[in-house]
Amino acid sequence: MKIHLLRNVLIAYSSASAIEYSNGILYVIGDDVNYILCLDLAWNVVREIKLFDFEGNRIPKPQKPDLESACFVNGFLYILGSGSLSPQRDVAFIVHPDDGIAKKINTAAFFALFRDKALIKEINIEGFTSCKDKLLFFNRGNISQSNQLIITDHKILKSQFPDRFKVMPVQSRNLNNIQLGISGACYDSVNDILLLTASAEDTDNAYDDGQVLGSAVAVVFDAYHKLETEELIIDTWIDLEEVDDIFRFQKIESICIVGQENRNYDCVLVADNDDGSSRLFQISIEI
Repeated sequence: MKIHLLRNVLIAYSSASAIEYSNGILYVIGDDVNYILCLDLAWNVVREIKLFDFEGNRIPKPQKPDLESACFVNGFLYILGSGSLSPQRDVAFIVHPDDGIAKKINTAAFFALFRDKALIKEINIEGFTSCKDKLLFFNRGNISQSNQLIITDHKILKSQFPDRFKVMPVQSRNLNNIQLGISGACYDSVNDILLLTASAEDTDNAYDDGQVLGSAVAVVFDAYHKLETEELIIDTWIDLEEVDDIFRFQKIESICIVGQENRNYDCVLVADNDDGSSRLFQISIEI
């Protein structure tokens, strides 16, 4: 596998933590701002979609909804809070891209499935994607907790109890002696390939930020069938600082596919370095 950096830009938008793409528009979501930034493929701002009322540029950390992941399902954009602080982060939004109407929903009951049964030590959902008839939620690991994958079905999008759910560990590795925590996910249904981002952050919990020591892109082949195994095995890891020095110490938070030919992808990554700024990277991935 090869990755090439095509371009990058610093944008005037705080704390980009999720990115999705549909019909020529990139949807950039920040974890402490109250609107979605919509860009065309030349990265020009074309629209802003307001999610909720807030006076000021950045929501203080104890109050922010910590919107960390997003996915298009059946034409709607679903945006999910991390769940790492309850009740502030037990929240999600359903956005209709045509009219920009956003509906807020409470995710406490969903997260309670895993909190109450102690299936996950500390909730911190940072990757979310649809995989055929499944929904995949990646719980980000840190120094004291491994990465985990929650697998469920589309019933939860209608506030119904899922037919079943499964929690499985995700194979991981270290970067600069720190475990890489899964931070973003997207899925190619044509080739059954899962693309993941991960970053190494020196912290032992889901709330406190730590020094960022680098990021990586991971690939899972035959992804749908691997959901039946005991552990999700990562087939390939590429440390991004080996692609270009600009990635050194970047906290890559999410990935989306904007173009594809067979198993070659054009993707956009977002980085949030906890300083109120965000950076976009366009890369090509040759598999």
